[in-house]
Amino acid sequence: MKVIAIVGYHNSGKTTLIERVVDELTAMGLKVGYVKHDPKGHGETDREGSDTFRLRKKTHKRALLSSGEATLWEREWRGLREFLRERFSDCDVIILEGFKGERWVPKVAVGKVEAEQVLMKVESPEEFNGVVEFIKGMEDNL
Repeated sequence: MKVIAIVGYHNSGKTTLIERVVDELTAMGLKVGYVKHDPKGHGETDREGSDTFRLRKKTHKRALLSSGEATLWEREWRGLREFLRERFSDCDVIILEGFKGERWVPKVAVGKVEAEQVLMKVESPEEFNGVVEFIKGMEDNL
């Protein structure tokens, strides 16, 4: 299983990039999971127009992770790796939105954002083909 994070500042195009990458990966027959980081706990799940709503029909599984809780309509937290192993083990690729501080996760940065483990930088969602190729070339990392 491959895990990659798409990071960037608010309104940088992260979700638009993710939607395009997910479309390409699912067209290749891959099961894609999506996990959005919500460190301030303001995220809404599946409200029309929200990120999780927009990716609901495109991804095999999705979740919203806030401080200390996971929205899968259950509450628990043992760390990101364990959560992904337990809840997303049937996915081929898991795309994380955010999680700049997770040092073990390779990242694609959208725009000028600093984060640990950034292996690729893009300026806009239009560069999704390069991100798809990058993900295809990754080794399993979970």
